[in-house]
Amino acid sequence: MIPLPNPTFTLALPPGYRVEDMLAYHGRDPLSLSERVEGPTLVKAMAVEGRGVVLEMAFRDGAAHCRVLEPLGSGPADLGPVRRRAVRMLGLGTDPAAFERFVAGMPLHRLVAARPGLRIPLTADVWESLVWAILGQQVNLAFAYTLRRRLTDLCGGTTGLCDSTTGMALRVHPTAAAVAALDPADLKPLQFSRGKADYVVGLARKVAEGTLLLEDLPDGDPAAAAQCLAAERGVGPWTTHYVMMRGCGFGDCVPLGDAGLTLALQRHHGLDHRPTARETAALMAPYAPYRSLATFHLWASLKGVPA
Repeated sequence: MIPLPNPTFTLALPPGYRVEDMLAYHGRDPLSLSERVEGPTLVKAMAVEGRGVVLEMAFRDGAAHCRVLEPLGSGPADLGPVRRRAVRMLGLGTDPAAFERFVAGMPLHRLVAARPGLRIPLTADVWESLVWAILGQQVNLAFAYTLRRRLTDLCGGTTGLCDSTTGMALRVHPTAAAVAALDPADLKPLQFSRGKADYVVGLARKVAEGTLLLEDLPDGDPAAAAQCLAAERGVGPWTTHYVMMRGCGFGDCVPLGDAGLTLALQRHHGLDHRPTARETAALMAPYAPYRSLATFHLWASLKGVPA
């Protein structure tokens, strides 16, 4: 039997799209098991409607040329959910131009003018952002990356592909069902704290059983999403607003207490101290209803890769 060709589609990129920034973000962990960046190409392994998919996005000629390396199956209709995830990951659902006009003449204008067209790349789905937020609570980014790799190695889906640089197998980011099947004790040898282990497994079980409808949140009201998330054990204000920003794509979020945000505000405003949560809220208030992009620009101003 002649194998079917890999399904493909193309996403046109808007003028001035910042490909290098997007690749730097998705490739921020060079040892990641679920995504890799090689030159102008991003490869992401993810779960789509219960099946493992490996998506390649090659950037050239003002477009993202997308190819499904691990075929979904039967036909063109299968590409719809994959396309939607690609749009999310590239931050194509929003236009930063309105924000850039809004901040003209405001204190943040200099930072924004240095990175015109900056967009917020979302996670492939809301669940992935929640996992990342839980793993990133009260630890540095390097250790959060390590925990994510260990969780993916433990229960991420397998693929037939390997990273050509490291030789490591590419694995699908763990689904809620896969994490729900764990006992929190399974994570303690991987250096998960008791709290992180309990939180991520407990939330996975709620998502898997359908009592926490994470993927419905982006289509609803931001206030309702915040209330839903904040009601969950292990989900405080920082985690709530991080997931709303990076998983749901809501435009007016401030992850109060974020170390990077407070450092950027201290530097930008010439403060002699890191701003408190109340001071952070006051400094960010003028940028409503665009505080998510304001936060992302402040993160980017630290010359690192935003979380």
